[in-house]
Amino acid sequence: HKTTAGDGIKLRGDINVCVIGDPSTAKSQFLKYVHGFLPNRAVYTSGKASSAAGLTAAVQRDADTGEYCIEAGALMLADNGICCIDEFDK
Repeated sequence: HKTTAGDGIKLRGDINVCVIGDPSTAKSQFLKYVHGFLPNRAVYTSGKASSAAGLTAAVQRDADTGEYCIEAGALMLADNGICCIDEFDK
């Protein structure tokens, strides 16, 4: 449990949810709805379009300077928010 500094109130830790179901049961639509409901706090990505490394960070070359830089992935961008990963098994 996390504890606030001033009041000493105990807070629940991170909540993780895994949505599993048969095909055509609106799992993708549910994730897209959550992303649309909180667009500033949620990040949506598809397992088809990202690799396991791309969920955390990726090294890319800058087109202007040619230097390498680290670009944050979906999990980093959703820090203290919601990360919706669709088709996680792909």
